[in-house]
Amino acid sequence: MKKGIISVLAVALCVALAELAWIVWPKGGEEVQDLGRALVLVTSADVPPYSHCDAKTGKIVGVEIDIAREAAARLGCELEVRKVKFSELLPMVSDGEADFAAAGITITEGRRQTVDFSVPHAAEGGMFLYRACDRMPTMISAEMLRVATVDSSTLDFYLAYHGIDSVRYDSFSMAVADLKAKKVDAVFSDSCSVRAAVDKSGGELAASRQETREHFGIAVGKGNARLKAVLDEVIKARGAK
Repeated sequence: MKKGIISVLAVALCVALAELAWIVWPKGGEEVQDLGRALVLVTSADVPPYSHCDAKTGKIVGVEIDIAREAAARLGCELEVRKVKFSELLPMVSDGEADFAAAGITITEGRRQTVDFSVPHAAEGGMFLYRACDRMPTMISAEMLRVATVDSSTLDFYLAYHGIDSVRYDSFSMAVADLKAKKVDAVFSDSCSVRAAVDKSGGELAASRQETREHFGIAVGKGNARLKAVLDEVIKARGAK
């Protein structure tokens, strides 16, 4: 009888220890339920309407922020949003400094080597932003132009692949400022950012035709299956574009 009681207690202890191990999330990203801390989302906050700073409140808002906040709520966690350079996003996630990253990040096989991705939540493409008084840039004419792009973005790599030595910036807004100041001839960026810049320019800027097509996803730490699953659920429920 005593042996039976001891066996039952041993099983219960093992179950309790297993559950405790499951909710602890060490560096590198593993499954998460209730961390007892806020989930950390990093973003460049420079890709409207997905992630950007509200002009009136200064708060970081957007479609991706809403997705992240809903995912955190489903996991019983608060959400902490940090603004960093685009080039720092994926390294911070892969190093365990952040739980996930969202800033119009294109899903690529190369990036899958260091992080995992949610299902795609939007499809966009690369376009040139240019001064409306100038001739519309193309990939052919871009070889003769000073073309700005965001450092470490897929569009930065795309230009390099086509032999175009771009002028690299930490953010899209910095590149746009230099375009207006005539320090560069065009900015090559995601169609969502380009169209938003055109809308706010009062006719000063224009958009080229779309040159590429890409799918955006939210990057999570390798092996963080629980967070990825919840993000996927949220995105599917909202209906990806």
